[in-house]
Amino acid sequence: MSALRPLLSALCLLLLAPAGRAQRGAGDRTGVISVDAPVLNFRIPTFNRQNFRSWLLCGAEGRYLNANELAVTNLSLTVFTGDATNGIVYVFLSPAAVARPDDGEVHGPGLLRLVAQEFEATGEDWTYDHREKKISIRKNVRVVFHARLKPLF
Repeated sequence: MSALRPLLSALCLLLLAPAGRAQRGAGDRTGVISVDAPVLNFRIPTFNRQNFRSWLLCGAEGRYLNANELAVTNLSLTVFTGDATNGIVYVFLSPAAVARPDDGEVHGPGLLRLVAQEFEATGEDWTYDHREKKISIRKNVRVVFHARLKPLF
């Protein structure tokens, strides 16, 4: 839940802000907070116990599903080395995903593009478990390795 606090705080502030100076009718409800409103262009950084960046979850739109799930449109998830080098290990790009920041999990039924230094992969129906460092892509998988092949002859 701690990873969602900045996002939820921003959501509450946006929902409590006045919507303009339009006149309200007798049937208008004031002071009602809706969790259906999306948070736009958000960023949720996560840090490890040593205070190094672990991942950065970004999206064009985020919708709160429950206490630990966030539906994300145009997901960009950057996974870092978690040390002083602050190097990038993976970048996940997907038009739609569900993130569980407190559990360190992200998944999506649709398209994924995964970029790493050694390879790039695309596919559908994917899951990433950050704690286990496990990536699963179950459909239409295509992997391109960025490695030099030694001559066989």
